[in-house]
Amino acid sequence: MEKVTPFLMFEGNAEEAMNYYSLFEQSEITSVSRYGANEAGKEGSVMQAIFTIKGQEFMCIDSVISHEFTFTPSM
Repeated sequence: MEKVTPFLMFEGNAEEAMNYYSLFEQSEITSVSRYGANEAGKEGSVMQAIFTIKGQEFMCIDSVISHEFTFTPSM
């Protein structure tokens, strides 16, 4: 069976969100890649990360581009 991985795009608070979600039972942050000096994003911010909540995998980033949209209530 193939899986679907939800992808969450933040503007600077991806790490804060991951830390919050990791408080749920059976949840963990499994990998984090960060922007370095002279890269597209703010140094130290999340380039790409993977975390799980009760076995469901999620990916997230800190967007380097400011955007007008946000999460819907369904998220």
